[in-house]
Amino acid sequence: MQIGKKQINNKTTFFVAEEGQANLGDFGYALKMIDAASETGVDAIEFQLAYADDFYIKSHEGHKIYKEREFSEFELKELVKYTKEKNIELIVAPLSVKMIGVMAKYGCSAFNINASDLVTPDIIDEVVDTGLPFFLSLLFADENEIEWAIDRIFKKGSPDFALLLGQHTMGSGDHGLSVEHTNLGYINTLKNKYNIPVGFIDHTSEIWMPSCAVVAGADIITKHLAISRELKGPDWHVCLEPDEMKKAVEWVRSIKRSIFCVEKRIAPGENIDKSMMRRSIVSARPIKKGSIINREDICFKRPGSGIPANRERDALGKCSSTDIEIDQIIKLEYLEK
Repeated sequence: MQIGKKQINNKTTFFVAEEGQANLGDFGYALKMIDAASETGVDAIEFQLAYADDFYIKSHEGHKIYKEREFSEFELKELVKYTKEKNIELIVAPLSVKMIGVMAKYGCSAFNINASDLVTPDIIDEVVDTGLPFFLSLLFADENEIEWAIDRIFKKGSPDFALLLGQHTMGSGDHGLSVEHTNLGYINTLKNKYNIPVGFIDHTSEIWMPSCAVVAGADIITKHLAISRELKGPDWHVCLEPDEMKKAVEWVRSIKRSIFCVEKRIAPGENIDKSMMRRSIVSARPIKKGSIINREDICFKRPGSGIPANRERDALGKCSSTDIEIDQIIKLEYLEK
């Protein structure tokens, strides 16, 4: 699976900074969020975008809120342009059908079908029809709903998508999901069942949780970003600030490199420790020059700078070419060839 210039495979982790709606309709703030994301090492930033008339009924308070947060056509174009200038990908979570065609036309890199629209046929069909790669978010979905959505996608012939496992409990007033409820074991269940990439949407407040998800098999990570939690915007209690996000990304990259290495390797500096901590062949008693060394003449002690303990055959049965005092490391040059 490829999103823009970025490849998603078992060698890499695609990391998304989720802006969500932290901008609250302030386009200048949205650009600042792109700036912040681009400095953390993430691969992409995600914005939730909507046209209020295509999202809420007009009598609902949500319609007014989202009407105030709408960006103009010029601003939507600039959002795409500015993200590309910052060399990260723009992912759009479209909360209205009309927004899908608009952002596909303007050049967004991918879509994320929001968990609230997992069972919305029009949203799924419109996203698939763009031909762009996309994510399918599984928050608060049961297995029957997941199967319904994936079956619909497969029937439309779209293999270029990934699943995002996660949980969303903020509506209940919960200040972040507890780690024990992250359901990470289900990641490989999904991968084995559907044979497509699976990622993790992190709604815990922990900086190290994305790393745990990578160990559990996640190919994609999305984590909320905030310029400052002091602003207390949407989902602020599960956001990372830029310095924290940068650290989380670095940890994920390092852990992925570690997981991908499937052969035993000696780490830099280990040979120094090996020399200090292994044992060498040592004289257990004085050995006279010309003596044949037998098992009673030797023992094994630190440091490991002499003949390794498992190479006792190199000493046993050999003739000493010099006097060797008790408790001395026996070296090859002390033995006749």
